[in-house]
Amino acid sequence: MKRWPLISLFGGLLCVSIAGHAQQCGYGAQDGGQCVPADQVPGYQDSLQDRQARPQQPQVVWADRWGAIAIDNTSSVGVSENQASKSAAIAEALQRCASKSTNQSCKVSLAYYNQCAALAWGTKFESTAGALHAEDAQKNALISCSKGASDCKVVYTACAHPVRVQ
Repeated sequence: MKRWPLISLFGGLLCVSIAGHAQQCGYGAQDGGQCVPADQVPGYQDSLQDRQARPQQPQVVWADRWGAIAIDNTSSVGVSENQASKSAAIAEALQRCASKSTNQSCKVSLAYYNQCAALAWGTKFESTAGALHAEDAQKNALISCSKGASDCKVVYTACAHPVRVQ
């Protein structure tokens, strides 16, 4: 009577061992209980050659685009959009602001890239904001402006989206 538990235990261990062996093939395949490497499976080389023969898709390359908003203390504003660099965007915004300013005190309020920007203006107070979407930039500029003025309105919105170059 003591043999049955021992036989049951040995039989259970044998089943666990066989099940464990079946799961250890990984990326290969089983052939009659033996693991076979994937490159020895019939048809594997053909599908590998097909994949290698397909032309590679060119990698997509995007170029950043910049914009800037410059403001002076007399309410003159200069803006730039879709410039290839931050320095070009800032230089253009400052130049445009200076051409309208009487005291040449223009300062960059916002430089942004690959997004949108908005300028909200109130009595003796302005605010700029950037965001991925124009509506969000406008909302953020209005929220910020309303902290210093009660009559804020969005007076400028623009977006500088990246350009696909390849």
